[in-house]
Amino acid sequence: MHLTIDIGNTNVKMGLFDKNELKEVAVQLSEAENLLKGNEIEHAIISKTGENPELEAQLNALGIPVMVLTQALKLPIEIEYKTPQTLGADRIAGSVGAKDLFTDSPVLKIDFGTCITYDFVTADNKYQGGAIAPGMMMRFKALHNYTAKLPLIDPMQFTNFNLTGTDTPSAIASGVMNGIKNEVEGIIKEYALRFQGLKVVATGGDSGLFVTLIKSEIFARPYLVLQGLNKILNHNI
Repeated sequence: MHLTIDIGNTNVKMGLFDKNELKEVAVQLSEAENLLKGNEIEHAIISKTGENPELEAQLNALGIPVMVLTQALKLPIEIEYKTPQTLGADRIAGSVGAKDLFTDSPVLKIDFGTCITYDFVTADNKYQGGAIAPGMMMRFKALHNYTAKLPLIDPMQFTNFNLTGTDTPSAIASGVMNGIKNEVEGIIKEYALRFQGLKVVATGGDSGLFVTLIKSEIFARPYLVLQGLNKILNHNI
């Protein structure tokens, strides 16, 4: 069994793989203990955007060999980013996972997390870069924190996001949600014009809110980073 771990800015996700098949997922540290102790894990790999010393200590205590995703590992894609040392491990792993789904096509991976990140890999496996934008909750919090009177909005209180908000909360919700929707659709359109046969893959905690709003063909994969990590692990053992 292989264990993949994505330590993000906000959450930790863990995936247990039997070869290429994802068998089990843990998204809470309380679930992680059962996953670690209940399975015979031969290798593990970690993508670290954030830090979680407690989890890493658990792995060390169990004697599980752990790889940390860095530029030193062999990758199934070629990194052409000009500053690879600043490229987030989650962006690399997600891009590998997306390209593994569409091996012969150019791929745009969109991660709707703390930030919204866009990552592009050419049809011939060259990672070229992408874009980083504020995530959904970052936008809601910015409107609240940098103004005197605008409230902090929970998007889950709305059943739809009308173009024209009829009060302050719905106007904020419209601005953020429709703003992201149109931003994403515009970026997809720009890439599709440049790269024939483009495939778009979405992941991240907020992806479920946007995949249905966006008027483009998008393949949703909630555990894309874990799948990419498993691909990288297999590439290195």
